[in-house]
Amino acid sequence: MDFDLLYERLEKSTDHNPFEAHKIVFYMILLVTEGSYTHFLDFKYYQLNAGSALFVAKNQIQFFTEDLKKAKGYCIIFDHGFLNKHYFLSHNVKFNRLFNYHIELPVIHSSEMGENHFLDVIEKLHQEYNSPQETGKSEILGSLLNVVLLKAERAKLFRSKIEVNAHWLETFERFKNLLESNYTTNRNSRLYASEMSISYKFLNDVVKKLSGKTAKKFIDDFVTIEIKRFLVTSSLSVKEICHKTGFDEPANMIKFFKRNTNTTPLKFRSL
Repeated sequence: MDFDLLYERLEKSTDHNPFEAHKIVFYMILLVTEGSYTHFLDFKYYQLNAGSALFVAKNQIQFFTEDLKKAKGYCIIFDHGFLNKHYFLSHNVKFNRLFNYHIELPVIHSSEMGENHFLDVIEKLHQEYNSPQETGKSEILGSLLNVVLLKAERAKLFRSKIEVNAHWLETFERFKNLLESNYTTNRNSRLYASEMSISYKFLNDVVKKLSGKTAKKFIDDFVTIEIKRFLVTSSLSVKEICHKTGFDEPANMIKFFKRNTNTTPLKFRSL
């Protein structure tokens, strides 16, 4: 949808306030075509100018700002099932960087895209979505979105300063997925390496190369972000968040959080 329709729908939202921090359960791309727009994503503000695109992943914290009324652009939303279905586009092309905010910035600016810009494709996608012709519509929409995702993956690869082979990227993705599913019961990087049937040294080398952090630091930062997400999107008490994130006692979670943020959970919530 274009930004005008998006803003109209946001204003009519009844199940949550889209202009306050909330967790999304789908994937979203915001592309600005005219003006500028500032979006809040995982505790940072990103300014998008004409030609900029922001990639928001499932489970991230975000909110829209009133700047949306001043800009022109498009919003694309699709669910996890679609991404899984199209994850392997061929034997050689995979989405290893797209929506992977742990190793890549979520925004791409027009100056970084060069010939990889996909504004023309998104405009065709918008036209097809609103077309009254139903024959082959689903297949055409899927194909056009595939082109957008491929161009975005290429742009992220082109601008990346990290040169690694696909095996390392896939190893990192496996580790990240395991962590997302098991961080409440396992925060030991050596156990993750064992579960993946790789050496701890190799796992640590991969994570450090791609994220700039040791495996232990990556896990600590991941858990810290999850605590922050609960703090800003729920009214759960510190004790309840403690159990949600796998800590035995609130004191242990508070100590962990303060060590990684230099503030307490309650002070962070009040910011």
